[in-house]
Amino acid sequence: MITALREAFRDQMRGSACQDALTHAEFFVQDPPSPSLDPCFHYLPPIRSRFDLQVLNESRRLVHFIKTDKCLHSVSDGRRCDCLLLTTDQACFVEFKAPDSDKTSAGNLRYALAADCVEQLELTIKDFVTRKIIPPNALVFAYACVGRSPQYPYPGADFLQLQVAFNNRFAGLPIRVRLLVESTVLINKNPVSAR
Repeated sequence: MITALREAFRDQMRGSACQDALTHAEFFVQDPPSPSLDPCFHYLPPIRSRFDLQVLNESRRLVHFIKTDKCLHSVSDGRRCDCLLLTTDQACFVEFKAPDSDKTSAGNLRYALAADCVEQLELTIKDFVTRKIIPPNALVFAYACVGRSPQYPYPGADFLQLQVAFNNRFAGLPIRVRLLVESTVLINKNPVSAR
C-alpha cells in the first residue's frame, strides 16, 4: 500500500513532509486544535491529552505515519481525515474530534461525537480506494478518536446504528471497513484480522 500511496501522491510524498516511518513500541498522535493550519504530529510518551491517539506497537513493526489533512490534502481539497497509520497489511484511518469544553456544567468529562468523524473518514477512504492505494478485499480500520478510552461495546446507544450507516456508505466498493471509537490503536505483529 505504501508504494501505491507514494505513486498517487508523488509531489506531496517527496522528502518526508507528509510521512514518518516509526518503529517505536509506543507513540502518540495529536491533531493541533483549530484554528491551527498545521497537520497532526506524533510524539513519544508521556501522553499530553486524553484526546490524543495512543499507538501500541509491541513488535516494533514499521509503521508509516501519514499526515492526510493539511499535508497530502490541502484545505482547498475539502474535508479529509487527519492521518493514516499504515503497515504492510494494516490501514488505520484516524479522525480526531474534541468538544468545545472539556467538562459539562456538572463537572463530568465531555466527549465529542463519533458521528462527527464519519464524513471525513468516508471521504478519505473512498479517495484512497479510487486512487487504488487500498487493494481489493482489504480490511480498513476507521478510528473516531473522541477522547474515550477503549470500552467494549462502545457506550453510545446509537453506535450500532452509526456502524451500520457507516458500512452502508461503502456499499459496492471492494473493501471491508470497520468503524472503531477508540483512542488506542494496536499494531498487530501478524497479518491483521477483524476483532
